[in-house]
Amino acid sequence: MEAVFFGIAITVFAMWLTANYTAKGIGSMSVAMRQFSLFILNKAPAGLVDLFEDKPGSGARTWINFGMLWFVFSSICGFLGLWHHYDPSALDSLASIGWSYDNGDALTATTTKFLGVALFSTLVGAGLVSISRSSGGKMASEASASLSAFLFTLTTIFAALLPSLLGLLGQDVNSAMNVVLIDAISKLAVAMIVAGLFVNVLLTVANRGEEDVSTSAWFLIFALLTFILSMFLGFFGELGGSTQTVWLAGQMGSAWVTLALIFAVAYHIIPMTSGTPIWSGSMRKANLLLLFITLPPFFIASADASPTLLNLGAIVMTLGLLPIIAGSVNLLFTATGNTSAIVKSPGALAATLAMVLMPFYAVGAFFTGMDVFVGTGQLGDMATTVDMGFLWTVGGLMILSGAYISYPLACKKDLAEPSKANLTVWFVLFGGLASTITNLIGDFTIQAVANSGVEDAVAQTEGFYLVGAALFYFTAIAAILATLIVIRTSASKLTSSHAQTSVSDIGTYNLGDGTTTIRTLLGRGVGIDTTLVVGEMAEDEGGSTVIAVSAALHNDEVTEFPEAEEVEEEVVEEEVEEIAKELVMLADYLSNSDQSIFQFFKSIDLDDSGMIDKYEFQQALKSSDIANLPPWEMSSLVDAIDIDGDGQINLPELDIAIAKIRNATSAKESESAVEVPTKAQLNKMKKAELVELATSLGLDASGTKKDLIGLISEA
Repeated sequence: MEAVFFGIAITVFAMWLTANYTAKGIGSMSVAMRQFSLFILNKAPAGLVDLFEDKPGSGARTWINFGMLWFVFSSICGFLGLWHHYDPSALDSLASIGWSYDNGDALTATTTKFLGVALFSTLVGAGLVSISRSSGGKMASEASASLSAFLFTLTTIFAALLPSLLGLLGQDVNSAMNVVLIDAISKLAVAMIVAGLFVNVLLTVANRGEEDVSTSAWFLIFALLTFILSMFLGFFGELGGSTQTVWLAGQMGSAWVTLALIFAVAYHIIPMTSGTPIWSGSMRKANLLLLFITLPPFFIASADASPTLLNLGAIVMTLGLLPIIAGSVNLLFTATGNTSAIVKSPGALAATLAMVLMPFYAVGAFFTGMDVFVGTGQLGDMATTVDMGFLWTVGGLMILSGAYISYPLACKKDLAEPSKANLTVWFVLFGGLASTITNLIGDFTIQAVANSGVEDAVAQTEGFYLVGAALFYFTAIAAILATLIVIRTSASKLTSSHAQTSVSDIGTYNLGDGTTTIRTLLGRGVGIDTTLVVGEMAEDEGGSTVIAVSAALHNDEVTEFPEAEEVEEEVVEEEVEEIAKELVMLADYLSNSDQSIFQFFKSIDLDDSGMIDKYEFQQALKSSDIANLPPWEMSSLVDAIDIDGDGQINLPELDIAIAKIRNATSAKESESAVEVPTKAQLNKMKKAELVELATSLGLDASGTKKDLIGLISEA
């Protein structure tokens, strides 16, 4: 088992080295190394990289496009494999074109490989979107990222077809030497391709400015590094005949990489959609650190080792549940910060549902995987069923999450057909989960009959596998529909108002009592442009907002309470010019109809969600004869009101917008004449305001509030 410890030592040292230089840089060598790396990315291979465009988001789009195609192909193969498991003779008709085999092992292996490629490609593309958003909105080399996606797909296809090509040439593809050689060469080629992408990611993260490295970026960096190391360890293990090294490489390349990519995307999509920082910084650190020093329970292979090392591995595998549960719980509590926004977004809903299911699949994989790890063989094929169910359900939901959130961000367009996208999310959830449970029942029945000791006993499981294959059909349909939605999103001519930017997705953050650090805030998703609300806020009788600020933050050169007249003289003209005419007409409509903002808001909130989307606001403006705006003009109008940037309007945002319009408009009109308010408006005014208004009109300012209203109304 010494080879395993040697491989682990190399991996841990490489991760420490990468983390240290990513966070601190490489000193005076950074400029030269950056220029050299960019030259390699933009010029090598000579001429080939020039075939791809270098526009922002193009690299991520290419990865996700290929990933969705692999998702469709793997889902079709998965359905055929499950049906063949029910009826081994179902595909015999394909023998006429030269495809025949005794069992479905080849089809199952192909499905697993292609599904892994689909998950890797889509989540890598989604991860590239997350790091580019925090690094100027662009990869260091978008063309190189697209090239790496193309070469990765080409290498995968070539490795799958190589045995058939060698068979046509008369080579014995089933010989041990040829199998090892093909596998080793494909691992080395893929490692070199991903290494170029890894350099591209490091250069992009280096453009983050003064911000700390985001959680999503750390998971993506470690996922790519682990993938590269697993390919190299597998390459040298295959050539050297070291089964322990090959076993370690397989666990790293499957469990570590898959989980790291899932968390990389989830830590970007869920906080961004909910608009809230990551719930717990300590759970985030536990999720990140423990994931790569424990043994995740997924995709466990049998280990040939001494009992002592097997016991040690079992302990590490038990600890492997902690980072999975910590990350899932942390992200679920983050999502509860704005549940309505999560539910309305198909991509965010898919990521949240994946986090809900992940702990359950992890516990199931732990018990079934432990049986495989120690080699008892009491649970039969249940470990494979759980692992494949995890990939199809949790992995499938994360694929949809990247396609429905990250892909539109990379395209700078809105998602096409959100309702249909939402349907595919539930299809994947139902198809993957129900199929997993049904197939597990069949596997358990077979194993129970085998362990019963009854001779000539036959388990009747055809019905379970038939139902499992039929239920999985929902997943295959969802994969096809999701790919069509991605294509329509890419072909759409309507651009989105949510372009890739380098600012934080967290608009405001409230600092409560106690102490904190800038590093802690950055780790929870707060950016350099996030508004920090320090201390408590109180309002006095005059309406001035008083903010309690620590003396250490006080600046004597700042006028804390400027005169109102000075502020009005400086901004009133600018505010009036920036106000959209539709909002001015809306303010006049409310005044003329004597409606409060609350009444108007409740009347147009069609689904009683407490939020108004673009469609509801568009219908409200149309029904009130204010304006009939097309969708692309509604986006800019909603953005003018939307303060927190979630793409929807809540009651405080609408109240602030109308109040701003009324204040700016009244201030501009007061320069020429004093306008007498209506009686309804006078009733809402304070007595002090009525006295001031009566004095300006030359009326008697004495008497009760009722007397003043009567005098002013008759004036």
